[in-house]
Parts: sequence; structure tokens; C-alpha cells
Amino acid sequence: MADDAAVKRNIRLIVIAVAIFAAFAIYSVGSKLSGPRILNKYQLRDYGARILDAPTPLAEFTLRDQHGESFGLEQVRGQWTMVFFGFSHCADICPTTMAILAQTYSALKPEDKADLQVVMVTVDPQRDSGEQLEQYLARFDKSFIGLNGEPAELMSFARQLHVAYEPELDGKENYQVAHSGNLMLINPRGELHGYFRPPFVHGSLRVAWRSIRETF
Repeated sequence: MADDAAVKRNIRLIVIAVAIFAAFAIYSVGSKLSGPRILNKYQLRDYGARILDAPTPLAEFTLRDQHGESFGLEQVRGQWTMVFFGFSHCADICPTTMAILAQTYSALKPEDKADLQVVMVTVDPQRDSGEQLEQYLARFDKSFIGLNGEPAELMSFARQLHVAYEPELDGKENYQVAHSGNLMLINPRGELHGYFRPPFVHGSLRVAWRSIRETF
């Protein structure tokens, strides 16, 4: 009888141990599946991401958001910032990019959203007033930030991020602006960390950014 009791006790201990191990294994697998996928630099390139070998610190800059509030270096520190240079009268590239950014942002978990801000800097300050930017960005996501400023300030900030743009100076009222389609990435230290090249796919953009953030 004593031997039977010992056997039963051992079986119970084994069952409990197996249950604990199984629970831990399930938790580990679940964590890996829900956690960010870590990509190496070659895989990141396949996802359209380019990471600088040495992030470049940004100099102070002063622009204004769509609500008239000052926006500078302090506002890009403490979280990741995706920056796109575009304008509200853009025919195709800008609305397509902003729509993909809205799709990408909406698919993030709340804790991811808290660590990322999306910014569109106008390359058309003459037509993109604060009110115009607010109305335009509201079509995509009301949390998105639109920046305007003096032409020289905008150009200076664009140069810091290695972004080029040039308006058509032909006197037309409905003019377009030639500009880079890249999506620039600023890290929480206020440094240019890298960029994403078009064409953008919201799933790839999300996976790449989460990997970059996880390995920062």
C-alpha cells in the first residue's frame, strides 16, 4: 500500500511538472508569435528599410504644427517619428503614402502607438496653412501631425533629413511640387536613424519598424 501511495504521489508530481512545462512552453511560443520579428540588415532591405551605420543627431529646428503650436527637436525626442515630406494638393504619391501610414498605424497595438508619431512636413507652405493641413490629415488619422513654417526653415529641416524637393515655378495656380517619396525615421534620441523607400506596404512597414525599435 505504501508503495502504491508513493507511485500515485510520483505520478501526481510528474503530471504537475508536465503541466507547468507545457504552460511555460505555450507562453513562450505565444510571446514569440506576438512579439516583434527581428530582422537583420539584409532582411530590412527586403522590407524597404535602410538603417544608418551611425545615426545623425539633428540640429535644433522650429516649425509649427497644424494647431499653430511650435514643433522642434524636443517634440521628436522620447518616441520614434516617421516623417514624410509632401503636400495636400499632391495628386497621387502623398495620399497613397498617407493612406498606407494610416493603415499601418491603425494596426499597431496601443503600446506601439504610444511610441510612434507620424509627421507630414509640407513642401508647399504657400497653400498648406495649418487649417489646410488639419483638414487634410483628418482624412487619414487625426493623430497625425502636419508641419509648416517659413520656406527657409522647411528647406533647412529637409536638408537635415537628406530630403530634396522643388516647386514648379511656372506661374501656374494649380502647380505641383517635385519631392522625395522616402519616409524618414527619427529615433527617440532625436537622431536620423534611417529611412524607408517606396513602394510602401503597410504590413512590411509595421514589421520593419517594430524590429528596428526592438533592436535600438
